[in-house]
Amino acid sequence: MKQMSTQIKWIFFLLILSLIIQTFTNCSKANDGPEGDDRGTPQPGYLTGTVKDQAGNPLQGVHILVDHSIFFNSNLSTYTDAEGRYKIKVPNGSWYAFAMHDVSYQGNTFSLYLHPENPAGFGAEAGVRNFVWKLSGTMPQPLSGIYGGWVTIDNFPGVYIEETAIDFVFTPVGPLIDGSAGEVIRRRAEDAHNIKDIPIGRYQLTATYEGRPVKFRAWNSDAEFRETYDLQFKPQIAEQCDNCAMLEYYWEPL
Repeated sequence: MKQMSTQIKWIFFLLILSLIIQTFTNCSKANDGPEGDDRGTPQPGYLTGTVKDQAGNPLQGVHILVDHSIFFNSNLSTYTDAEGRYKIKVPNGSWYAFAMHDVSYQGNTFSLYLHPENPAGFGAEAGVRNFVWKLSGTMPQPLSGIYGGWVTIDNFPGVYIEETAIDFVFTPVGPLIDGSAGEVIRRRAEDAHNIKDIPIGRYQLTATYEGRPVKFRAWNSDAEFRETYDLQFKPQIAEQCDNCAMLEYYWEPL
């Protein structure tokens, strides 16, 4: 009788142990399921994805914002992990996903939208939305604008030349904002006032008009005009622009 009681106890113990192991196994699988996934496998009820730079490196700490397409200030958010992955549970509704990356560069902090590989909206079925950090190009709807910086030019009083005929040369100084090596950029201000979509970085700016150098200084300043100008973008110039530089030019004919 005593032997049977001992056997029953052992059977009961093994059953409990089996249930515990099964429970932990199921929990582990459940935790693995909603994680962001390089394979792009949709997870019902969750939005998942990865965030990388243009070289394919994962980006940690990127702010993922899931915003309702109709109701103002109704959103969900999370951040990417060390592997650039994220997950967020999405309720019923109509949603868009955005990624914002705060980057310290040249003593300033820039808040940059990252490029969605799929900009389409989604509902409670959620799905996969991956992002990549682009330094230039046009943002897809529902965003508007460009990923690069703006350079706005204005003339020194009394200097009147054809701004669209100024040849600008941007020579990078050190790495760009994402750590990549830049390249020399040659542009004109097609609208006579702005040079658009320059990858954010530090540049030596030079320019010529009718074969003679154009000089620059910071807009609305008393600084000296320079033929080689140290161009650094600002996250914001109050009441003027974001991710931009504003310059004033001077030119003398022969």
